[in-house]
Amino acid sequence: MQQSNPILLTISNILDEIIKETDSLELESNSIFHAIAAPAISIYNYLQRISKYTHCSEQCFVIALIYLDRLQEKHSYLVLNSNCIHRFLLLAIVIAIKFQDDDYYKNDYYAKVGGINVKEINRLEQEFLEYMNYELFIDEQQYLVYEKRLLEYGEIEMS
Repeated sequence: MQQSNPILLTISNILDEIIKETDSLELESNSIFHAIAAPAISIYNYLQRISKYTHCSEQCFVIALIYLDRLQEKHSYLVLNSNCIHRFLLLAIVIAIKFQDDDYYKNDYYAKVGGINVKEINRLEQEFLEYMNYELFIDEQQYLVYEKRLLEYGEIEMS
């Protein structure tokens, strides 16, 4: 059994809250990230799976959260709900790994880890990068603010 990671738990709790809210709105969304039905795996278990098999740095999860926030800022019409969060999360993490870490795998491996096929991950990666306008750099100050807020949120949740 994999040890609990406080950052992953905090990120999953934040995303669970967002998903609960957006799912209740029953908004129509038809991006290529949206599945017909929500995956059965919880966000936390999905994050643990990605962490276990990608061996990425913890920083990649913080960066992925920043990417998801930027995505929402740039494209408010994109609704993060239970039908798309897993794909958006997977791609945000994969792109963070490729941008941040020295070692990374090929997309066919990430596709297996994420439970999708390689053709789909390639298409989703291209779309995600276009949504982001290929603006992936995160300055140290912004990263530290997110990391601090995650740690503070995690302390509040544990209290």
